[in-house]
Amino acid sequence: MTGPSKTQLAENSQETMRPLDSSISEVHGAALPKPVLGLRKLLAHTAEQYARRPALICMHQPSDIVSINFPEKYSLQPQDASSAQYLRWSHGQLQYAARLLASGLRDQGLRAGQPIATYLPNGMEWAVTFRAASILRCPFVPLNPRGVTNVTEVEHMLKTSGARAIIAGDADIAAKLISAVPDIISAMSVRAVPQQKSNTAPESWINFYELFKSGKDAEDWDDDRPHDSPMDSPVQSEDDEVAVIVFTSGTTSLAKGGIHTNSSVGNSLVSQAKALRLTPSHRTCCHMPNHHIAGINIALGFMIIGGCTVFPSASFDPAASLRAIDQERCTNLPSVPAILQAIAAHPSASSTDTSSLRNIELGATTILLEHIRLCWTGLRCKSMTNSYAATEAVPITTAFFDTRTAEVVSVGSVVDGARVRICAPDTRQPVPRGEAGEMHISGAHLIQGYLGGFSAKSFYDDEHGRWFMTGDQGIMANDGTVTISGRYKDLIIRGGENIAPAAIEAVLDAKLKIQAQVVGVRSEEAGEVPVAIIQQQNDNALPTAEIRKVLVAALGPAFVPENFYTLQDLGLKDYPRTSSGKVRKVELKEIVQKYEDSLAEEETAAKVSGVTVDDLIKLWRKLLGVDVSPESSVGDFADSITSMRFRNMVKRNLGVDITIEEIIEAGTVQKQAELLSSRSNTKSLPPGLDVKREGPPDTDDVAITLGEPAVMAQIKQQVAEAITSLGFSWDEDVEDILPSWDLGYEVFGNVAGTAKVNHRMAITTKQADVDELYTALRIAIDHHAMQRSFELKGTNGEPTMRVIMRSNDKWFKYAVGKIEAVDHPQDLVKLLYDGVHFREVDHPYPSFLVKVAKVNSTGKSGLIWALQHSAFDGLALSSFLEDLDALLASPSTPLRAHVPYKAWADTYFLHRTSPAATRAVNRQIQRLSNLTSHTPSLFPQLPSNYNPHATAAQRKTYFAPKISVSLPYLSSLRSQHSIPPFILIKAALALFLASKTGSSTAIFSQNENGRTWPFLEPWMQTSLPDCMDLAGPTLERTLQIIPIPTKSSSSNNNPTTVLQFLKSLKSKQDSEAPDVHAPWNLIRSGLAQKISPSAQELFDLASMSTCLNYLPVRTKDGELLYEAMEYHQTKANCETAWLYNCWIEGDGKDMRFWVQVLADEEVVTREQAREWAREVMEWAEWLQDEGNWEKDVGERVR
Repeated sequence: MTGPSKTQLAENSQETMRPLDSSISEVHGAALPKPVLGLRKLLAHTAEQYARRPALICMHQPSDIVSINFPEKYSLQPQDASSAQYLRWSHGQLQYAARLLASGLRDQGLRAGQPIATYLPNGMEWAVTFRAASILRCPFVPLNPRGVTNVTEVEHMLKTSGARAIIAGDADIAAKLISAVPDIISAMSVRAVPQQKSNTAPESWINFYELFKSGKDAEDWDDDRPHDSPMDSPVQSEDDEVAVIVFTSGTTSLAKGGIHTNSSVGNSLVSQAKALRLTPSHRTCCHMPNHHIAGINIALGFMIIGGCTVFPSASFDPAASLRAIDQERCTNLPSVPAILQAIAAHPSASSTDTSSLRNIELGATTILLEHIRLCWTGLRCKSMTNSYAATEAVPITTAFFDTRTAEVVSVGSVVDGARVRICAPDTRQPVPRGEAGEMHISGAHLIQGYLGGFSAKSFYDDEHGRWFMTGDQGIMANDGTVTISGRYKDLIIRGGENIAPAAIEAVLDAKLKIQAQVVGVRSEEAGEVPVAIIQQQNDNALPTAEIRKVLVAALGPAFVPENFYTLQDLGLKDYPRTSSGKVRKVELKEIVQKYEDSLAEEETAAKVSGVTVDDLIKLWRKLLGVDVSPESSVGDFADSITSMRFRNMVKRNLGVDITIEEIIEAGTVQKQAELLSSRSNTKSLPPGLDVKREGPPDTDDVAITLGEPAVMAQIKQQVAEAITSLGFSWDEDVEDILPSWDLGYEVFGNVAGTAKVNHRMAITTKQADVDELYTALRIAIDHHAMQRSFELKGTNGEPTMRVIMRSNDKWFKYAVGKIEAVDHPQDLVKLLYDGVHFREVDHPYPSFLVKVAKVNSTGKSGLIWALQHSAFDGLALSSFLEDLDALLASPSTPLRAHVPYKAWADTYFLHRTSPAATRAVNRQIQRLSNLTSHTPSLFPQLPSNYNPHATAAQRKTYFAPKISVSLPYLSSLRSQHSIPPFILIKAALALFLASKTGSSTAIFSQNENGRTWPFLEPWMQTSLPDCMDLAGPTLERTLQIIPIPTKSSSSNNNPTTVLQFLKSLKSKQDSEAPDVHAPWNLIRSGLAQKISPSAQELFDLASMSTCLNYLPVRTKDGELLYEAMEYHQTKANCETAWLYNCWIEGDGKDMRFWVQVLADEEVVTREQAREWAREVMEWAEWLQDEGNWEKDVGERVR
């Protein structure tokens, strides 16, 4: 981060500034008194000055929750003591307890500078831990206990903050954290959880309360020194020490960690105390969340002036808050409108003695006169304040109102120590007063930035100091007071008029008690119109006409929502929210827009003759998990693989054939429907392509014999020897012999006599019992010959041959077995790892073995299977699973005939050394001619003793947890610049690898789907069936050498922009596509002969380091989607050290990039796997951002 130091900010006082023009929207608050103590000194000073005054009262916690022998000098004064049995501590006691805890944490190994993360409710534990962190000079990271189930958010915040200690609110939260991020939790220096008698902490977690008993006497502590340093070591200036990290969740992406220093927090608290006119006699009823900056400042702000913070309950409870006001005579009540309304509406509100209340602090949203009046009518409090603040700086403005007479609402004047400037959007130029613009804020309590430098463009520096562009729309009146209109990104532009959703929401809430969120949706006439999504529709709901009438009277007709929907209408239980509870408006807007589109589609479909359009829409929705309309452009959401899967669904469900080219050329769903309506049935396969013969194959049927009877005799003998011991015979049970393709037998197969790569999978059915599952498997396997095959070495050692067994009862009973019932689906998953139910799917055993079981908890069935990778690839497996799913959903479904794999395998073998294949090999070798000069580009580096021929059983591979990121501009890249998702991911991986090695090239292998007829001329390809429908593997792998633009390689006059880099990768990909089938082993041997033996060695090494694997899967929230099945888990081993499995989910701005790395534990640790995957994601996120398309890639790389 860059920016002025705190010293520079202090020097930039108002006295040294040029006078401000009172006609422009800029005001600087008065300077704070100097010097302002930093947070640590401020807390220590208050504890000493007000040692015997009450500081902390926790009405929900017993006074003996922790055993501490406090010195008598810290005991409460008699007038402040109470007979109540709940916790009540003085300032001196609170600071003493914090010193004890700091000592205990230090004894556990925690050191200065190591952040402490908490998932704590309101209470003593939070208050003491905050102070202990300050004493230890450890950044304090308060997090939301309700967010522990959001794995992505938890991992992001704990890793970004660098937390080395974790304190969980209870054993359940601790267990969820362990489940979510086990590696991060296990790496913590301290793991603590408060343990009551009924709780049991997870293994390796310590009892939080025991920490108070360890270490030195708290009286010996010096609060102003780091306690892992000698007494004579220099003490770092506390101004720039990180004190608190507060995560602020935006509405579209992961939370950003705001860095608050000792100085910024100290200035913030002093400014707040002056703005609210606090004295030592003030007490706050603190029921605000402690992971929000407002909750933190309220809890601390009353303490630093000698006042008291009262926690009525662990989390907000209106009855508890009313008891606190009554029993503890609270003077202040911090609230947002929803909390205020809940308290005022409570049955005991009218009878509660609220005479102690001096002020109610409102904020965080639009405040109306109705809210101000409620302070008086509901709680009989004469004064309230409305303030403006942000996580980045608290407070900024404040206004006091008489709750009985106020007529105008604003957020008030700029407070001491703060600065406000309202600028034209996307500029730093202040607008004249009275005009709307974006709020820019500054001051000594402003953070200097976010962890990791995120959103750095939101900050800038000038002669007054550092400024933050908030994104909020504000208006400054002539007297300098400020009014907030809403968020710029939430504004709805209706016919040229700005509509603030917050204004509509506030009126619905205050006047009609309707909790709603308002977003804008497309309108042909107005551009955008508001739509309201009501949280809950009760039985006494007002008619829409009445709601409209109230809104017109309050705001005008332009502010009336076009439609009112409930969450139930949208299929939601709650609004989409961030981990901190903010509503994700962008996501909600997308959901509403899709819902409106679906309503429009139903109307459109009814107007089209027949049901073809409706059927296609349903198929696209089922395939993608997203909504489409008749006018949806196919190119926006479908690549070749998606189109292939759609084509298969059309053939299976509608009995009509359409080619992939026709799908894409049709352009829209409507035009697809028009094309299909003219066709009545599916094309059949060309004659002779799928011949069903009687008896076993002979010489002319087996391509690898090349017509030689002697070779056929050898094959027959070899196969017979392998299958006889299994109870099979050549004459009755062998259907065909196929040659294997190079990658299949060299990389995935059994060169060493043992399977190198296989997958195991656990699946349960949603409705089918064991017999129904067994029947569906029988039919599906009959249609997929590779699922009833095994691999043998060829007569000359290579290539290996694939033996296809007949789909008869004998084979099926051998390959598919029934096992004892399991209690739960997860018990099936455990069987994948037990080593009992599967022999390795290995030579000469079949490539596919299945075990079927009843699942007692559901009364349905499930299966586990093992499948050799040399018998399938992603497309072939997806096709098999879709067929199985269709049969389970509707057992009478007629499965379409797939293109037989034998035709492709024979073509590959017979043309493997053809002129076309030789040209492809030579071009690949030419591309790799300088490979040996790029050894430093390999990543990760393989150990010197790494065994490239390790078997499946020998490899220690694992799947890292799935992670994802939103890529809202990806569809624009594709539609505007023809950049498909795969190219973006490829670019991100290349840039990541280069950043790791420091090289100007990236080297990695890349899996290609290979769905073309190998080595045939284009005119021949078009006369053959579409390879996308092959029932077998065609996967190929290419070694990529990607030049990386660097700062040194890009002059200022000719930089390589993001778009240029992406387009160059696409051009490279397109030019290499015709050579994708170049035989792997011929490339290897050619490198050795034409370049050098070391080139072949490096080729093998590079192919095993990193591999990019783009998957053809359909998911929702990262989980595979099926109609009649539920996927649970895959266990796989890997032939590469780091396999980057990735896929794209959703469409349009709802696209998400998902990753699940498969890695070899001998090379890549689990922590590395997660971290590297995340870094590639960050590159992808940066590349797809439309704002970066013209930026220089070289500048970012270095």
